[in-house]
Amino acid sequence: MRSWLRTVGVLVLGSCALGLYGQGSEVPPAEGRTGAVIINPEQLWNGKTSVAGQGFEVPGITLSRGREQRHRIGDSAQYALRNYVDTAWASASATEDSVVAGATVHWVRYHLKADKEVKGWPMLVNVHVNAAFTMYLNGKKLVQAAAPGDLAWARHDSVPRYTVPVALLCDGRDEVLALRLETTPGATLAQTGLEVSIHAADSGYHLNSIVMNYGLFIGINVLILLMALVQGWSEQKRKGWLLLAALSLCSVADTICVLGGSMGVLGWLPDTARVLEIMRLITVPWGMYLLIMVLAELRGELSRKRTWLYSAGIAVITVGGIMVLAMDGTADPGKWVSFSYTENSARQLAFYFLLGILALIGVFVVVWFAIEEVRLGIKLWRTKGYERWVGVGAVAASLLTFALGVLGGFAGFGLANWLSVLASYCSFVAVPISVAIYLSIRSAHHTRLVTRQRDELDLEVQERTAELQSEKERSDDLLHNILPHEVAEELKNTGAAEAKHFDQATVLFTDFRGFTQMSEKLSPEQLVNELDTCFKHFDGLMDKWGMEKIKTIGDSYMAAGGLPDPAKGSPADVVHAALEMQEFMEELAQKRTAQGLPVFRMRVGIHTGPVVAGIVGVKKFQYDIWGDTVNTASRMESSGEVGQVNISGATYALVKDTVVSPQLSVVSCQGGTRTTDNQQLTTPAFNFTPRGRIQAKGKGEMEMYFVRRSSSGS
Repeated sequence: MRSWLRTVGVLVLGSCALGLYGQGSEVPPAEGRTGAVIINPEQLWNGKTSVAGQGFEVPGITLSRGREQRHRIGDSAQYALRNYVDTAWASASATEDSVVAGATVHWVRYHLKADKEVKGWPMLVNVHVNAAFTMYLNGKKLVQAAAPGDLAWARHDSVPRYTVPVALLCDGRDEVLALRLETTPGATLAQTGLEVSIHAADSGYHLNSIVMNYGLFIGINVLILLMALVQGWSEQKRKGWLLLAALSLCSVADTICVLGGSMGVLGWLPDTARVLEIMRLITVPWGMYLLIMVLAELRGELSRKRTWLYSAGIAVITVGGIMVLAMDGTADPGKWVSFSYTENSARQLAFYFLLGILALIGVFVVVWFAIEEVRLGIKLWRTKGYERWVGVGAVAASLLTFALGVLGGFAGFGLANWLSVLASYCSFVAVPISVAIYLSIRSAHHTRLVTRQRDELDLEVQERTAELQSEKERSDDLLHNILPHEVAEELKNTGAAEAKHFDQATVLFTDFRGFTQMSEKLSPEQLVNELDTCFKHFDGLMDKWGMEKIKTIGDSYMAAGGLPDPAKGSPADVVHAALEMQEFMEELAQKRTAQGLPVFRMRVGIHTGPVVAGIVGVKKFQYDIWGDTVNTASRMESSGEVGQVNISGATYALVKDTVVSPQLSVVSCQGGTRTTDNQQLTTPAFNFTPRGRIQAKGKGEMEMYFVRRSSSGS
C-alpha cells in the first residue's frame, strides 16, 4: 500500500513536470530484429544524446546504452571483422562489471543498420573513454589513441573525447563499429567510462545555433529587465514595472536552467545540472505567475483578492519544488521510489503523500495559470491602448507556442526543427519583444505629447512675449510722451534721472488773450476741444523743429529748444516754431470768424539763456526746467502783443544773422546747428522790429524785438 502511494505521488509530480522537460527527453535508438541500431535522418536530428563538453541534448544517437552494445573480455583480430558472428556475446549492460583475472583487453561491438537516405552523409562518432582504444568500422582500422594521463582532477566533461569521421556503406546489411580497449589488469568496462554516440557532421552547427538562440533570449530579457527597472524608478507609483522586471529575471533564470540543466551545455557537474533541470518546476510556473500579474496590472484587474489567490497558487508550487529538490542529494527522480520499507518509512510515506497532494494542487494551479494567461492576454489585446501589444505577446507565448509544438509533432523532421525554433522564440521572447514594442510606442506617444505641449507652450510664450512687448512699447511710448527720450531711458535703467545744467536753452511761452472771458461763452467741452486743437498742432511743431514740450498751465504752453540734446532746437528753430504757431492761430481765427464763433488770440515770448532741467519727486514724474531764463521768457510773453512773437535781446543776438537758402530752408545761424551742404547763403530768414527798452515786471527795462518771417523767406 505504501509503495503504491509513493508511486502515485511520483507519477502525479511527473505529470506536473511533463511540459517542462520536453527538451530534456531522449529519442531511444531504433532497433532492428538483430539488435542493430537504425541510422536515419530522423534519429540523427531528433535524437538527443549526451556528449562530454557539448551538453546533454546534442542531436544524435547514443550507441553505448542498451542491448545493442555487445561486450567481450579477451583479444582476437577476428573481433573487428564485419562478418564475425557475435551472437554469443553478452550485452555490455550486463557485463560492464565483469572481471577476468589478468585480462587487459575489452572488445565492444555495435551493429548499425543505415537507411539509404543517409548514404554519402558525413558522420561523426564521438568516443568518450578513460583508456587506450582502437576503433574499426567493418574491419577497417579508423583510429588508435593512447590512454590519457592522470584524470583524478578532471571534471566529467573535461575527460578526453575523440571525434572520428565515418562514412557508412548503406548497403542494407548490418555494419559493425568495433572498439578495442586496453585497460589495467582486472579493470572493468564500467571503469573506462565508455560512451559512444554517432551524429550528423553538422550537428555541432545545429547545437551552436540552439545555444546562440538561447543566448539571444537571455540578452533580450536582460535588456527588458534594465528598461523595466529604469521605468519603475521614474514611475515609482506603478508596481507593474517591478513585476515586469521580475518576469524578465525569471525568464533569464529559466533559460539558464534549460542551458545548464536539460541541455547541459554550461559545463556544470551532472548533479548541478540535474538540480537546474528540476528547478524548471519552479521557474516556469513563476514565469506564468509574473506574466499574469503584469497583464492584470495593465488591465487594472489586479485587486487585493486576485493578488492573494495568485500568490497562494505560486506558493504551493514553490513549496513542492523545494521538497523535490530536498528529497535526494542528487535529485534523481529514479531513486524516489526505490527505498525499502522499514520502521521509519511511515515518515517518508507521509512526506510523499504530502508531495502528491501538492503535485495535484500544482497541476490545477498550472492549468489555472495557463487559462488566466490566455484570458487576460486576449482581453488586453482587445483594448484600444498601446498596452494591447503586451497582450499580443502573452497570447503568442501561450497559444502560438502550443500550436507550433502541435504542428511540429505532425510535420517532417526538417519542418519540425524550424517549428521548434519558432516555438522557442515565441515562448522566450514574445513577451519581451511585445514589451519593447509597448515601451517604444508609449515613449513615442509621450514624446509627441511633450512636443505638442512644448509647441503649445512656446506659442503661448510667444503670444505672451508679444503682448508684453506690445505693452512695453505702449508704456515706453507713454513714458517718452511724458519725458524726453534720454531722460526716460536713464530713468528706466537707473531708477532716477539727475538734473543737468544747460548753458544755452531757448524757452518759449504762449498765452491766450481774454481766455477767462472766452471761457464764459463756451461750454467746458467746447473750451477743452479748442485748447486741444491748438495744443495738438503745437506738439507737432515741437517734433518738427526739434524742441521739447515742457508743460501746459491752463491756457499757457511752455516749450524749450536746446535740451535735453543741445544739438537740437536752436534759437532760430524756436523762432520758426513760434512764427508757425502764430500763423496757425491766424488761420484758425479766420475759420472761426467765418463760422461766427469766438476766436483765440495769442502772445508768444522767447528768451535764451542757461537753465537747469530734470525731474523731481518719485510720483507723477514731470520733466521741468528752472532758472532766471524761464522767468525772463515768461516776461517776454507778458510784455508782448497779440499776434506777435516777442524775443529778448539775448535771443535776437543769436538769430539776427540767420539766413535761408534759395530753397527757403534755414541753414545756419549764430548759436544754431541747422545746415545744408554746399548752398549759397544770402537771404535773411527774419525781419525784426526793435521795441527798445521796455519795462518788464521784476526785471526792469529790457531790450525786446518783434520778429516776423522775411518776405523772401515766407
